[in-house]
Amino acid sequence: MTRGIGFGPRGFRDFDHVLLWGVLALVAIGVVFIYSSTIENFQIPAPLHTRQLLWATLGIVALVVALSLPIQFYYSTSYVAYGLGLALLLVLIVAPATQGTRWFEFPLGLRLQPSEAAKVALILAVARYLSGRNIDFRRARDLVIPLGMAGIPFLLVAGQPDLGTAAIFPALVIPMLYWKGLPIWAIFLICSPALSVVTAFSPWTWGLGLLAVGVVVWKSRLRHTVAMLVVIINVVIGVVTPMAWDGMHDYQRQRILTFLSPQQDPLGAGYQIIQSTIAVGSGGMTGKGFLQGTQTKLNFLPEQHTDFIFSVIAEETGMVGALFVLLLISLVLFRCLRAAAEVKNSFAELVIVGGSAVLFCHFVVNVGMSLGLLPITGLPLPFVSYGGSHLLSQMFLVGMVLGFKMRWMEY
Repeated sequence: MTRGIGFGPRGFRDFDHVLLWGVLALVAIGVVFIYSSTIENFQIPAPLHTRQLLWATLGIVALVVALSLPIQFYYSTSYVAYGLGLALLLVLIVAPATQGTRWFEFPLGLRLQPSEAAKVALILAVARYLSGRNIDFRRARDLVIPLGMAGIPFLLVAGQPDLGTAAIFPALVIPMLYWKGLPIWAIFLICSPALSVVTAFSPWTWGLGLLAVGVVVWKSRLRHTVAMLVVIINVVIGVVTPMAWDGMHDYQRQRILTFLSPQQDPLGAGYQIIQSTIAVGSGGMTGKGFLQGTQTKLNFLPEQHTDFIFSVIAEETGMVGALFVLLLISLVLFRCLRAAAEVKNSFAELVIVGGSAVLFCHFVVNVGMSLGLLPITGLPLPFVSYGGSHLLSQMFLVGMVLGFKMRWMEY
């Protein structure tokens, strides 16, 4: 690698002020609506907006540190970071004091979630592997290794248990593979087992799904052994899924059915979805006004400062405020992807793509569950929801994007 441009005049000229101000605006909006959602909630003993201000300050420090470090530092330490991330996740599972939890507890009520750091570590490790000069997806090894890198933290986080966060690990790797040149048809085949799960409950839908997989396999001209393996995996999953459904506990089946039809259990499993959609819909075009949200103030809306902060914003500021937040997040994602297209360093562009994938997944899932379109998974809204670990990791990711953009000429 050639020497980076550092912090000279040219580097600051390439600094993305739009990205920075977009992120800071979202953080400020988060603090304001965390205040709104908790100031009159006597079930919450501590003033969470002041604590979020502390996390935001630490996040800005993390951003500055991240943009100050050269690309070579991230490249050389990527595998070490990945190993440390896995070690922290493993401790949560095997240590008696942390079993069944998702956080490490610290004095003053501070908690850190190692899965957030593991996301950053996975991005760095996969980016280093994929930035190698001899990557060829026609070799199974070059596809299996990055997917395996994602599979290990997926299993460790799912064992906490936290399936919603665990799903982010494979989800962030797929865009990195695509950016590196993996064809769409290959991505479809990788994701086809999920299609088999969804379609397995009807012979007609399952047959159509298998037909689609078969057509893609035939068009892609895979080797016979690989093609047969893909088909067999989908057939087995299609057969096993209904059996697994029958073997579930009643409450597990009820959660899935309630997501599809929340009205089946309006006071139980469907309560959160129903109250969230009521809050969003009641905001109308311009909202009920700041601190005037009835769903929020009367505590009908659960987890309003974390999972459903978007519902609070929609209720108090209406469609106008909700769209403004969506546009801000879209702007941040656009500037990140623009930076990925401009940098000339393969490792750097893959890191930016992976970081953008994390932000996009959190954005889509959080807004989707607030609108009742996706299951409730507990994923926070980027930069807005209350929580220190995810804010620190997201600010660190943005810092890397800003730093890589400043060093865009470095190969």
